[in-house]
Amino acid sequence: MGTILYIASNSIRVYAISVFINIFLGKSRLSQLLNRLTYVSYFLISTIGWLYGQSTTLNLILNTVPILLITLQYYSSWSKKIFSVISSCAVGMFIDWMGFAVFGNTEIIESGFIQAIIFLILCSLFRYYYKNQEDYSFKSKYSWFLILISIGTALIGVLTVNENSSYDYLIALILLFINFLNFYIYNLEQESFKAHHKLKLIETSNYAYQNQIKIMNESQQKIRFLRHDFYRHINKLKLLSEENDIQSIKQYLNEMEDAVVIKKEYLKTGNEDVDSLLNYELSLADEFGAEIIYDVNLPEKLNISSFDMTIILGNLMDNAIEALKHSEKKLLTVSIRYNKGIIRIDIENSYNSTYRKKNDGKEHGIGLLSVENTLQKYHGKLEAYPEEIKYHTTAIFYNSLD
Repeated sequence: MGTILYIASNSIRVYAISVFINIFLGKSRLSQLLNRLTYVSYFLISTIGWLYGQSTTLNLILNTVPILLITLQYYSSWSKKIFSVISSCAVGMFIDWMGFAVFGNTEIIESGFIQAIIFLILCSLFRYYYKNQEDYSFKSKYSWFLILISIGTALIGVLTVNENSSYDYLIALILLFINFLNFYIYNLEQESFKAHHKLKLIETSNYAYQNQIKIMNESQQKIRFLRHDFYRHINKLKLLSEENDIQSIKQYLNEMEDAVVIKKEYLKTGNEDVDSLLNYELSLADEFGAEIIYDVNLPEKLNISSFDMTIILGNLMDNAIEALKHSEKKLLTVSIRYNKGIIRIDIENSYNSTYRKKNDGKEHGIGLLSVENTLQKYHGKLEAYPEEIKYHTTAIFYNSLD
């Protein structure tokens, strides 16, 4: 009976851990089927270890190492992965100790069945609270302190809790509360970082619009100058045409074109959001001496909000330009096409693979996750892959939220 109860309790516990990790760490690199198979494997390993090992140390290893390996499939920082492993194990230990302290060494408590149900309830509550939160991968300077706090609470429990004492459930309860407080602090910092990222996006958008306004003002000024001297230009062209001086006419027309064309206005699709962002970002790339190739074909009106377009296009361009800064050969190709209600953004940039590996930091990670989350609203997807000295990024999404 005890074996059956343990298998049942372990299945509940593993499911609870899967609920917590999938919510806390966010998107997995694996398919849904493979993701579930990793937890099934963890269940089999921990169950076999308990049935044939009957060792506290072995069980501790089999209930921490597999969870850490499972977290490798998620798009999250190492600190967040370790924090999730240590915290979930610590919470499980405290719930287990509280069960022994309150109910004693009964068969159902020794099997962990009651504790597993309590753990599942807590994880379900966590999922309910966390389900509407966007997942941002960021490197917190306080994450390792929070990890040390969780480890410290576990050590305090191991050194002080005596399962035969009726008062030790208070110690376990306090340690459990400290770990809940740990999660709360982590969540507060994550919210703060999300707010910082949104402000950065707004700041980028403002710079882009300011740049576009300067371009428009410069363009209007040049048109006014050209209009003021319009009749003089016409008379000059008439005189050259009477003399049949074709070469001089071409040269004069080129000079008129140079007088009107704004060097920083790379494109003008009529879509203010895209024009302002790309003109601003491409001007930055030009300052680094990058070779720029672009092909943009979009309608003037899109069903994409300005803020969402800033997130998608702004982050992708920011990452590309950041890579250009540290690349010897600076080449940037941007293609944006619209066809039958589908928008496709292709960005190709040269990059330094060594720099990327060393400095793939929080801004890059949070930017791509932010793009992915926004694309999901428009039933889109993001693909990114390196190829020799170039990095390719493709975003495909519908021009509608429906």
